[in-house]
Amino acid sequence: MPPTISSDTAKTLRDTVTMVRKVEAADAKVQPQYKKMSDGLRAGIDNGSEDEIALYRPQLAKVGAAIDSVLSSIQGALGLLSQLRQDEALMESRFGEIEKLLKSMTAKRKRLSEQAAAARKLDAEADKGLAAAKKGAVSAEADLGALQASVATLMKAIEYVDKEAPKLEEAARKAHAKKDQKGLTDARVRLIDFLKQGTAATAMRPRIEKFRKAYPDIPRELKAEVQYMLDDLQRAEDRIKQVDKVVKELVGLGQVKKDEPEAKKPAAKKPDAKKAVPSAADLAEAGKAIGMASKDVGKLAPILALPSARWPAELARLAKTLKLKEGDGRKLADLVGRTKGMKKAAAAEAAAKKAQLIDI
Repeated sequence: MPPTISSDTAKTLRDTVTMVRKVEAADAKVQPQYKKMSDGLRAGIDNGSEDEIALYRPQLAKVGAAIDSVLSSIQGALGLLSQLRQDEALMESRFGEIEKLLKSMTAKRKRLSEQAAAARKLDAEADKGLAAAKKGAVSAEADLGALQASVATLMKAIEYVDKEAPKLEEAARKAHAKKDQKGLTDARVRLIDFLKQGTAATAMRPRIEKFRKAYPDIPRELKAEVQYMLDDLQRAEDRIKQVDKVVKELVGLGQVKKDEPEAKKPAAKKPDAKKAVPSAADLAEAGKAIGMASKDVGKLAPILALPSARWPAELARLAKTLKLKEGDGRKLADLVGRTKGMKKAAAAEAAAKKAQLIDI
């Protein structure tokens, strides 16, 4: 027959069981809260989000206080179990029950102690995370200020365009009506110069988009400032498109036609200047560059007198006829174009074209 336990031991056992049940209930309440708040704070630190850190950090501190309270209760339960282990009659009759209670309390103490330590470590990381977030905010303010200064400079230029473009358009149309070629050209050139502001606006947009990606968690008021800049860029781009349309219309007017006496016949249109035929020295240099025999370099003259856009096809045919080592027309044209004589000729041709375009 199992030994009978004393009434005092029986009461202690009942108190112990009651305390263990309270610990288990408190632990069941703490665990989901610990997971939610610790995961949230970890995400806030990793994201560098000052707002998320401010949300979860105090809640995790409350969970930490609850863990400390449960640990205190566990220590009380373990103290009661220590007393019960001293009762030989109880240990002989109800050892399995005492063992189960003890293992439950020691396992919970281990887990809760680790969670309390992790919460303290996470709280310390939150301090560093806040410092990093604040540093990020300072950087965002500085970068935003630089962008705003650039956009402000651009918009001042657009204000000038708004003021002067209508005047220049009017002046150009009046000059055309009066057959004033110089006045027409001057007005058109100034309007064309305004178009570079469109390039500035287009180049600015990627910088602002890069800022938005670099600082996704900036405050709402800073996000509004970014949108204001994008709105300004859109207005700048739209304004320059309007100027570009006007420029095309004015260029379409062409050169002014002066009145002539009826007795005179209309002056014949001045033919476009023909491309100069390369000198013998230039031909020799070009022929050497593409591996031609000196006796054949004269065959380059009619080809190099053509516009450079036609060189690849003509040089490819010549290379095939002469069985040159290089047969690719583009490569041959590139080799010829690099010679000193051809560079000089190309520069003169470009200058002539530029002068002709400005006078249109």
